[in-house]
Amino acid sequence: MGDKTEARATDRVRKINGKIGELLAAVELLRHGFAVSWPDIDSGYDIIADDCQGSLHRIQVKTAQKNHTGNFYVHFCKGRISKRKYSKEDADFFVVALNYNGQPAFYVIPVEAVGIKAIFWPAGQHSRYPDKWKTCKLEEYRDRWDLLRDVEA
Repeated sequence: MGDKTEARATDRVRKINGKIGELLAAVELLRHGFAVSWPDIDSGYDIIADDCQGSLHRIQVKTAQKNHTGNFYVHFCKGRISKRKYSKEDADFFVVALNYNGQPAFYVIPVEAVGIKAIFWPAGQHSRYPDKWKTCKLEEYRDRWDLLRDVEA
């Protein structure tokens, strides 16, 4: 009985953290001049970003908690049991929303630019090799809200 209660509590925390990530991403989109809306049903993306010039982008927001090594592992797949990689049919961009030492960090990543998972960490703070790995592989997408304006509709 305790395992089911613990699993439900963990699932609830995961869902709450996901919703916090969605709301933080929405606020950041608004700060960058986008209009934001949400789909009425779960369609494989969380937010619709409108650049107010005729382009709409479907955004899947991903969040993660720091693990025991101090890194953030983000899985770019859908489904809880049968995992499937996102494609352009599902969403246009990922926005990864992370908590770097109390400060939000955002990565705006085209769906086709990622694999199944990625590891993130604050610049210069890799848990095992901070001198060797200064930044994560997807650091080039940090705060790249401009990508949502540069894409053909």
